[in-house]
Amino acid sequence: MDFIIRLADTNIGINSIYDEIHDLCREYLTDSEADISVSISQEDIAREHDYNLYEAELEGIPAFDYADPYLETLAVYRKIAVQLLDRDIFLMHGAVIAVGEKAWLFTAPSGTGKTTHINLWLENIQGSFVVNGDKPLIHAGDEFTVYGTPWAGKEGMQKNTSAKLCGIVILERGAENSIKQVPFKEVLPVLIQQCYRPEDTVQLVKALELIRKLGSSLPLYRLECNMLPDAALTAYNALNGG
Repeated sequence: MDFIIRLADTNIGINSIYDEIHDLCREYLTDSEADISVSISQEDIAREHDYNLYEAELEGIPAFDYADPYLETLAVYRKIAVQLLDRDIFLMHGAVIAVGEKAWLFTAPSGTGKTTHINLWLENIQGSFVVNGDKPLIHAGDEFTVYGTPWAGKEGMQKNTSAKLCGIVILERGAENSIKQVPFKEVLPVLIQQCYRPEDTVQLVKALELIRKLGSSLPLYRLECNMLPDAALTAYNALNGG
């Protein structure tokens, strides 16, 4: 199947084996000419299966036997993420919440409570909306712009839109709600861990350079929070005033 989607102001041609990727990307389809393209083979899908086994082993959890159509969606995004690095666009694992034209990315290891926290924003911060709940794209230009993508985690929280990225928040659980700005070097290991890192050395260097640019340009925060409504208000008041 051949079709074109538009992500991060880039038209991307996709040559796929299964229909699932087309269905996943239906809100991002375009009739415009492709700027870049990706093509998937059975070898790519088999590689995703191996990645899944490896990551499960690292996390010490049972590996789930995903079907090939789902694995293809991962292979597509992996190839897209590599090519977009040449356009100063990179993939970061995190949940992006926006109010008006301002957005903030909350990142943390899986299971920390990112989805729960952004749901508190939706419930308590008027005008807030989710740009992407799991795997947004970020363009490093004169300012940083974050984009929604169809790859949005099991909750599927996403919107085909963009917003100005105004800060990165490292989310941690705590009994009380507190947020403080932190230096780049303190959170650099987390940012590297949460950024997509290609296997190719040249592309890896490019990804790390974009992380350095992000960390030296945007305010970075550490948020300790419980899962009560005041957590969202504490975060929003500090971030919007910063």
